[in-house]
Amino acid sequence: MSELRMPAVNQITVAGRLAQDPEFRLTENGVARLGGRLAVNRSYRDRDGQWQEEASFFNFVVWQSEAERLADRLTKGSTVLVSGRLHSHSWRDEEENPHSLVEIQVRHLQVLSRSVAADTPELAVEGASELHEVEPEILELAA
Repeated sequence: MSELRMPAVNQITVAGRLAQDPEFRLTENGVARLGGRLAVNRSYRDRDGQWQEEASFFNFVVWQSEAERLADRLTKGSTVLVSGRLHSHSWRDEEENPHSLVEIQVRHLQVLSRSVAADTPELAVEGASELHEVEPEILELAA
């Protein structure tokens, strides 16, 4: 009897606004890291037919040259489309309290805000936003 194998699929794509200014830093190994928080809104009708809104928040990380390039271009309120994979990690603090975090390791980032493109001439593409792809092997090294 053969065993059924589950395919290893780990992909996420979300669009939203940055909930805060992203934080740029260098890791202990000197690798550039840009981390932020994305707010994704959802509208739906409740049982009474009234429109309701809710927001979900997702942490994301961009690595290496893309992190350096985007650090000064993304600010709180910027509208972006991100694609990547989910990565979870756990740790204990100094008092041995457990913590865990799930974040999006960004593979593609597209700026949707016109204000960012208008303030940054190299992003101002006539009638379109720019799509930036992070090389997959870079993310694998950083994970």
